[in-house]
Amino acid sequence: MFSSWFSGDDLERYRTSPHKRRIDGIASSLLQLRYASAVIRQHLHEWLRFSLSLNPNKGMPLPEPHAEIVQQYVAQRVAGCSASRSRGLRASVRIFLEVGEEGRFRRRVSYPPSTPAWFSPILTPYLHFVREHRGLAQRTAKKYIQQLSAFAQYLEGVGVNQLSCITPGHVREFYENTGHGGPRRSYGSTLRVFFRWAAIQGWMAESLGDAVPRPRQYRHVNLPDVLTEAEVERILAAVDQSTALGRRDYAILLLAARYGLRPCDIRQLTLNDVAWRGGRIDLRQLKTGRPLALPLLPDVAQALSAYIRDGRPASSSRTIFLRHCAPFEPFAPENNLAENIRGALQRAGLGGRSGRRGIYLFRHTLATRLLANGRPIKTIADVLGHASTETTYGYARVDLAGLRTAAISEEEVSR
Repeated sequence: MFSSWFSGDDLERYRTSPHKRRIDGIASSLLQLRYASAVIRQHLHEWLRFSLSLNPNKGMPLPEPHAEIVQQYVAQRVAGCSASRSRGLRASVRIFLEVGEEGRFRRRVSYPPSTPAWFSPILTPYLHFVREHRGLAQRTAKKYIQQLSAFAQYLEGVGVNQLSCITPGHVREFYENTGHGGPRRSYGSTLRVFFRWAAIQGWMAESLGDAVPRPRQYRHVNLPDVLTEAEVERILAAVDQSTALGRRDYAILLLAARYGLRPCDIRQLTLNDVAWRGGRIDLRQLKTGRPLALPLLPDVAQALSAYIRDGRPASSSRTIFLRHCAPFEPFAPENNLAENIRGALQRAGLGGRSGRRGIYLFRHTLATRLLANGRPIKTIADVLGHASTETTYGYARVDLAGLRTAAISEEEVSR
């Protein structure tokens, strides 16, 4: 079926391969998903190479992706390769082994961090506890696994393989020193919660939560980083709307600039959320779970329509914004759309600016502008989708004109 994709000795190997039917089926699935021909060709040759390495096991079921024979093959293939090439080779082998009867396979795989053998029997029940009794979100669970595995690796490096042998000195040493020499500030709460649980379970004589430094932090220490109105329009104008990718990025940035939407809400926006005739956008915020109703502004409607009609790849997904390389599917949950705005900042000549360079830059800018225009705090909170106006009050720090009206004059001080 794919004979024209091979040549020389590989053509004969392909035709006589006991796995030819499997190779043809997977390649056909990739064609239906509109993968690029160059990508399919690379996968075909890697599948053939990998299947030949299984000849000693001819007639036997395919090994599991984590089987020793598979790991040895992958290790030999990726030796000396670049990071991107290594990812491609690993993906080829995984797809070949995982594909189901209907040609389906996992699109993305996140490999968990390495956890020392002695720590795994402790980490597993702890994750079960925080998921079942504390309602831990999946994203937070991944953070716990990464941070606690890093802590366990540090302990193993200093000769500790039991929780009962941990000292406050170990905790402080780990917390204060990262690879780049700074403290692991985001690890604080993770370690404290884990130590309390471990002490209750009897893994430790007492909790070492107090050994984790608690640096004093103040809210609203710095002013929010914002753009001027001219800079916002400059960034939007820098997007090339003559291409399908440009129309997508322009619509994304416009939603952020006009409504201050969070990246997660832009990413999950669906065709059902836009009421074209009613002139509204109705969505449920991913962060708070609260509904948010916004007017469909004319320029936003035009940008969304231009992308959907003449730019968006054909897809059964109802999510508006899709990846523009096969398979054409929604952005990954981890994607915070940072690359979309960074590219626009670069083209607008603002790539070297200090401060924020993500989508939240538009959110802070909109809040500041609404406040400067005299909009009530409650109105701004409703637009931004804040659950409490206390969050919105933080933007009052940059309304210099408003602060001057409340400032005490020199005459009043001297009285």
